[in-house]
Amino acid sequence: MKKLIRIISFLLVIATAVPALSLNISFDAAVTNDRIREKQNEISALQSLLKEQSKNSDSARKKIAEIQNDIEQTEERKVELIEKITDLEETILSTKELIRTYEELIQLKEEEISETEKELSAEEASLIEFLRYDYESGSSSLKTIEFLLDSASLSDFLSNIQYIGTLMDYQEHLMQSIENTGVKYEGQKYDLDTTKTEKEEYAKQMNAELDEATALREQLMEYIYKLEASELEYEAVLQSSESAEKELTSQIKAAQAEEAELIKEEKERLRREEEERKRREEEERKKREAEELARKLKESQQASEREKAALAEASAAAYGSGGYLWPIPIDSTIHFWITGWFGYEPNPLRAGIRFHKAYDIGAASGTPILAARAGKVITAKYSSSYGNYVVILHSDGWSTLYAHASKLLVSVGQKVERGDVIAKVGTTGDSTGNHLHFEIIQPDGKTRVDPWDYFEKLSKMHINDSPRYDKYNNPRKKYYTP
Repeated sequence: MKKLIRIISFLLVIATAVPALSLNISFDAAVTNDRIREKQNEISALQSLLKEQSKNSDSARKKIAEIQNDIEQTEERKVELIEKITDLEETILSTKELIRTYEELIQLKEEEISETEKELSAEEASLIEFLRYDYESGSSSLKTIEFLLDSASLSDFLSNIQYIGTLMDYQEHLMQSIENTGVKYEGQKYDLDTTKTEKEEYAKQMNAELDEATALREQLMEYIYKLEASELEYEAVLQSSESAEKELTSQIKAAQAEEAELIKEEKERLRREEEERKRREEEERKKREAEELARKLKESQQASEREKAALAEASAAAYGSGGYLWPIPIDSTIHFWITGWFGYEPNPLRAGIRFHKAYDIGAASGTPILAARAGKVITAKYSSSYGNYVVILHSDGWSTLYAHASKLLVSVGQKVERGDVIAKVGTTGDSTGNHLHFEIIQPDGKTRVDPWDYFEKLSKMHINDSPRYDKYNNPRKKYYTP
């Protein structure tokens, strides 16, 4: 008992120190959790910034890709245009050669025209000279007639006619020649003008196409320069954004490392706290066990005293009047209860009420069954209703019956003393559970007597074992004769 008191005192001291320790643990937990939450909020904010920065980087990459695509397409157009300009320049060279040919042709035509003009001037001079001669010689129409009339003979007349015809033919020839030369001159002038016009149109068209291609190439070059400048700007933006991403990623990794360290510290703190909690629980358990041990010890002492008193009382009551002994041992290791009383009760096997002519004593299977009095075994067998049962005939002609045994330990003709073990409790025959069916029979072999008359004190101690007693057994019948 003194040792128990020392254990209890020690546990009380520990219990007094626990609240302060719990307060420190709670404070540490709150601080650590706040730091973890702050670090998690910091990581969340950095991740949001990284997400926005990633969007900016993606946007810059997309814009750079678009610009590069525009540059490629513009470069393709520029190459096509340069090829076109090259073709135009080659065509212009050919055209220049053609123009030089035209110029040479024009020069030749101008020379031809100059010759024709000289020829025409000569012909016009010849005609003027002829007309002047004709006029001076009087070769008019009247003079021509007179000239013919003055002919000396027919032969002279015909000669004069032929002469006049020759003059007229020559005049007509001169006129026709001048006309032909004029037509030739006009044709040469037209050809010259046409050639000059064609030369100018060719030159104008080639120059216009060349100017247009050159201007377009300059525009494309300017556009490419602008695109390349924009590309450089977006590359700078992308480089800055990627640098910011790297920095944010580095910060996030550092914050996550710090968070992991805090979580590790928190886990370690929780581990220590759990160990402390288990230690306190163990101390509490030991304290409770010590208190329970003390309580049980005290109760055990009290119960032991009560049990001893009750056992002594039951043992005394087990020796009923008339020399009868209670058929179940009165022992602290054996528990029994009266489940059926002598008298009217509900039939446990079928509907209705029956008269029960014995005590039913419930006990564990295998519990020893004792001979209530000394005598001779006259029955030891099995029946469908009693199951395994024994009947002992006593010296005064009375007998006792023990039924539903799991095992019989005596045989017919065997003599037994009061308290000898004759069988084991069971549930054979018409039975609903392990119990002993105990009957006290008068010498006529038929009339059963209420065991209460012999075990009144012990029966009163178990009066509450079965509620059937108060409901059906009062007023009581003392005997039963079938």
